[in-house]
Amino acid sequence: MMRLKQIGSDHIEERAKDEVRASLIIFTALCATIRLAPFLIRKFAA
Repeated sequence: MMRLKQIGSDHIEERAKDEVRASLIIFTALCATIRLAPFLIRKFAA
């Protein structure tokens, strides 16, 4: 059976890719913050 692509599905796929990319950037930034937080706290507390 042949699947037909709906009109506008390309736009939806591009938007989904952008959302995934943004989520990965936010996740990476949060991980970096969590990893660096103890060092920064020690540095500023001293």
